[in-house]
This record gives sequence, structure tokens and C-alpha cells, in this order.
Amino acid sequence: MVWPFGPRDDALLMVRDLSRFSNCCFDLFIVGGGIVGAGIAWDAAQRGLSCALAEQGDFAGGTSSKTTKLIHGGLRYLEQLDLKLVRESLRERQTLLKIAPHLVKPLPFLIPVIGRRPRPAWQLRAGLFLYDLLAGQGVIAPHRFLKGAFLYHDAQMDDARMVIGVLLAACGAGAVAANHLQVIRWIEEQGRLTGAELEDRLSGRRHTVRARSFVNAAGPWVDAVRRLADPAVKPVVRPSKGIHLVYPDIGLKEAVLLSAEDRRIFFLIPWNGLTLIGTTDTDYSGDPGEARAEPDDVEYLLRETNRLLPHLALRRDRVITTFAGVRPLAAEESKRPSAVSRRHRLHRDPNGLISVVGGKFTTFRKMAEEVVDLICAEFPGRRFAPCRTGNSPLAPLTAGRSEEIKRFIQADPALAEPLCPHHPFTHADVIHAAREEMAMTLSDLLFRRFGISWSACQGLDALEPAARRMAEALGWSDSERLRQIALFRDEVAALKCPLA
Repeated sequence: MVWPFGPRDDALLMVRDLSRFSNCCFDLFIVGGGIVGAGIAWDAAQRGLSCALAEQGDFAGGTSSKTTKLIHGGLRYLEQLDLKLVRESLRERQTLLKIAPHLVKPLPFLIPVIGRRPRPAWQLRAGLFLYDLLAGQGVIAPHRFLKGAFLYHDAQMDDARMVIGVLLAACGAGAVAANHLQVIRWIEEQGRLTGAELEDRLSGRRHTVRARSFVNAAGPWVDAVRRLADPAVKPVVRPSKGIHLVYPDIGLKEAVLLSAEDRRIFFLIPWNGLTLIGTTDTDYSGDPGEARAEPDDVEYLLRETNRLLPHLALRRDRVITTFAGVRPLAAEESKRPSAVSRRHRLHRDPNGLISVVGGKFTTFRKMAEEVVDLICAEFPGRRFAPCRTGNSPLAPLTAGRSEEIKRFIQADPALAEPLCPHHPFTHADVIHAAREEMAMTLSDLLFRRFGISWSACQGLDALEPAARRMAEALGWSDSERLRQIALFRDEVAALKCPLA
């Protein structure tokens, strides 16, 4: 369509132009638009590699938007004696606080001391002392003991917006990216990958991409992507489901870390005027895209919270919504899911495909650096810049946005109207998300670009006006607009708290 809001420079925007995938042979093709794939694209493009990224759903549509919204060292990994992972995570926490202060902010945590079970006070004190020590100069504030609880600090982040911010930086450095674009077949020559056939899940059209190197960052779909080349490959991922409950505000000023009776750790976190409760950690064998909170999962979190903090008296019927994500843990069959290491691994298949397995959101930048180092080594005749992402501030997502939105409103003053009375987003924000952030569906817009579908109204109050503006921006027919509304309502209904 022709944009009625003035000139645009597509080279500087996150524009869904699928013709760019077949215009050249890229140095690197990345499967997966979660935080790991986004981080790899950002690092690779900054170093001078030409790269393309395809995501089968929406960016951050899988595990990367189903997190506990924390950037943290992983206090519980101290019990597993994984000091290296904790130290690396704490260093990355410091880096992300520096380069993305608009998305990552310090958050105080309380650990109530409730008798001697499951961990006595001396053990908590020792663990927190070591946690601060491993953080070094990156310690946010030293831990201390209050009446009946320890206080320490980690950080909270906006996971979906972090992915979009990293992808915007990647595209600004020259990367090509598209969502709703699925790899359906690998192309091989003499046993090595040389390309992939892609299907546009919005139009059904097919496209072919060629590249010299290939990275599989598809998270819990890693083995499914590998099986496109060889259905008999041995799995390298052990999927683990984690669910969260979105509950009304219970008045928390700090997050609370609790230990369940089975010693698993979960959190109560103040989040956007609500309370986030989670997570669980159980093996999962289904389609990662169909993972949902089951009645037993909900009962576990409510029961354990009420056992430890009975004055809260949490009730199932007050849960606003739920979400579930599937972690792509590295396969370790002999351990419980909660005991499996969160350390990442790189696996290379004989056809050259490099798969990223495991890892944490917190360490995405370091994981990407390791992957791109490996890719650069495959081009011995070329010289690349070193990794610069650790010192490259992510631009605030409002940078440039306000001027563009002003132009939209000057062209059509009605765009200044809010979508609904509960949230600050306007009709102009919808146009911006479709124009510059590749929001292609109502789910893309309301769940991941705006995040209002996790609120008390779940985005339903904004649904009709948002659909009208999306139809205008993307050229939807009336039937497509109604189909999008129905799909969104179905998705919201599927996330309702399940009946016991």
C-alpha cells in the first residue's frame, strides 16, 4: 500500500519485504526470531556479516515472551554449584542495565525466612554473600537482613519489547528479518546446506533463501528444524514447560522469592500494576506452540503460595489470565527438569547446521557472541570487527517514534485518540507498530508490541478500534478484519485460568 503519512526510508525500518530474502546469497541465515536469534542477527550485522532471519510466528511469539520477566544471575544455580553460569549471568545483567536502561530496571527481592525448611537462614545468608561476591562491581546493592526476610536485588525487564529492540538494532545494522515466515525444506548440495525454502504463512507464497552458514535458534522447535533435513536425528533438546499466573495487584513493593515444599523456587513479582506468579518446571512432550497452563499447574502455584503466605488467600477465580512457555533445555535425561543446567550448548549437524540449545534470556548477548565468533571463523579470508554489542546502547523504542507519530496525527487528528481508557496507546501507535515494528496480526500488536493483553481487560476493550486501524495500515478486507478479531478472541479465551 501507499503510506499517506509522508516519506519513509525502508532501509532504516523493520519492514517485511520478502523479496530481500532472495536478492543475494547471505553470509548467515538464522531460523528463529526469539531473543537468541535476534541477538545473533544484531551481533552478526554489526560485525559486517550479511544476514537474514526468519521466524515462523511472530518475533518473541514463543518462549521469549513467556518468561518471568527477569534479568538475573540465577540464585538457585548456586545450589547446583554452577558458579560460572551465575557469574556470567550477573555480568550480563550489568551489561543489559547499561545498554538498555529503558527495558531493564533494578528490582528488589525478599526471601522470607520461614523456619528451617527448605533452606535454613545460614544457608540463605551464605548464598547471598556469594551472589554479591560473584557480581563484583556489578552488584546493584548489597544484600541485607530485615525482620524475617533477606533483601537482595536483581533486575526486571520487558521480554517482548527487548526482542523487538534488538531486532530493530539488527535491521538498523543491515540485517534482513521477517516474521510469519517458516522454513519448510532445507536445500542441500553434496551433503551441505546451501539454502532453504520458506513459506509466507500470511499469503501462502513460497520463497527461497541462499546462504553460506546456517544457525538454528528456534528454541523448543530446534529438533523440529533439524528433522527437516534428517527425520532420524537424535534429539538435543529436553523441553520443559513453565507456567505463570497473572493475578490482580496484591500490594507488593518488592518481588518475593519462595521455595516450594519440593524445593523448587518460584516468584511473586509486581508487574505493570499486577502480580506475576511463577514459574513451574515440568517435562513437556507436545507442540511448544500449544503449551498451556493445566489445572495441576495452577493448583501447585496457588497452593504453595497460600501455604507459605497464608494471609494472601489467593483464589483461582481471581486469576486474570495465564501463559506457558517451553524452555529448550539441553537434553539431560537423568535429572529432574528443575535440576537440568541452564547453560547453553552449540550442536553442529553433519550438514553444517549449528543449533543453539539451552541458555537463559539473561545471557542471550553472550550466547550470540559465541555463535558469531564461530561463524566468522568459517570465512578465513575476511576480517570482521570484534563483538560490539556489549557497548552498543539499544535505542529507546520511543526514539524517532514520537516525531513519526506527530506526523501521523498532523495528517489525521483522529489518530491521537486512545484505543481504550485503560492504556496509553493511541490509534497512531497502531499505525507505527504496523509500519515500523512488523506487527502483522492483532495478536502481534496487542500481546507483544503493546503487551496490553496481559492486563485486566486483556486487550478486548481495544480490540475493535485496533482492528480497524490494522486493516487500514495493512490493507485487510472486511472478512480478514473479522477473522483476525475472532482469532484474537480465541487466543485470549485459551489463556483463561483452567477449571480444576
